Amino acid sequence: MTSMNMSRTIVVNEALRFGVPEGEIILDAALSQGVVLPHQCRGASCGMCKARVTQGAVDNGWSLGLAISDQEIAEGFCLMCQARPVSAEVHLSTVQPIPGGEGSAVQSFEARVLCNTPLTPRVRRLVLQACEPARFEAQAGAYVELALPGLSPHRRYSLATVPSSDGLIELLVARHPGGAASGHIHDLLQPGDSVGVTGPYGTCRLPEGEGPVLGLAGGTGLAPVLSIMEDALSNGDTSQMTLVFSVRDDAELMLMDRLARLARAHPNFRYALLVTEARSRFCPKQQYAPSWLRENHGSLAGARAVIGGSPGFVTACSDTCIALGMASTAISADSFTPVAQT
Repeated sequence: MTSMNMSRTIVVNEALRFGVPEGEIILDAALSQGVVLPHQCRGASCGMCKARVTQGAVDNGWSLGLAISDQEIAEGFCLMCQARPVSAEVHLSTVQPIPGGEGSAVQSFEARVLCNTPLTPRVRRLVLQACEPARFEAQAGAYVELALPGLSPHRRYSLATVPSSDGLIELLVARHPGGAASGHIHDLLQPGDSVGVTGPYGTCRLPEGEGPVLGLAGGTGLAPVLSIMEDALSNGDTSQMTLVFSVRDDAELMLMDRLARLARAHPNFRYALLVTEARSRFCPKQQYAPSWLRENHGSLAGARAVIGGSPGFVTACSDTCIALGMASTAISADSFTPVAQT
């Protein structure tokens, strides 16, 4: 437990209590002490860590304006990944439930590159193996931070599969214009190289319930969405599941064989492909995910969703799901914003 000297006290859902050192962000302090709170991106873009301040005051910090609105801030909400306490004691009520179970302990270790191959012109499949004596375990939907030479801060990537018993970690890495980290991975990282890994982080999970499940994935947002649905199906989940994979053109489609195998193996799973900016061999028309949702679902009351992609994609899909009757607590999201020019 962090020393309470020169610290503030945070009470979450009237159940969890921990200290936050002067000037530190609430979520960072919680994670450093092993306190599990709902969160995913840690960059003010997914909204998973949103909470209402019921007592005390916070400095809301920086926000993209996507995960939290000015109106919500005025109503007393904050993002725990950005907020700093300014009163001696702050009580918070989270929008998303606190994940149950012990979870997997965060650890830092070295990993060796086993495979770094292109899946599309913009995305590479990076497979790492934890070096002995590390034994890496994580739940589907988690992410890790990679320490790359000369680059700070560490970069975050969602797990594309549930880590296997032999310590394999699979990631999908998109190249971003001017991105030093993605450029290093795409152009320089070779099999046999070592990278530092810290994790797992994140609480993006399959929402509890018995209703049908929608997986909405944009680009490399396919990684967490597919891993969560694949893990649930492999563990005998019989819910009806539909994964909607949205890309700009056919060249960006990836992991098609994995999707097809999953559909063949599980009658309760199907997938749909959306192409938004070009003619497609697979789609009859250009279409965005919110349009597909409105066209295929008159109501989503009782349904659940796992959404992965850019902040704009996640916000548009979440808003549409809620407009169609889905409960906000039935939505789990994974959204990441690239670090500018890094």
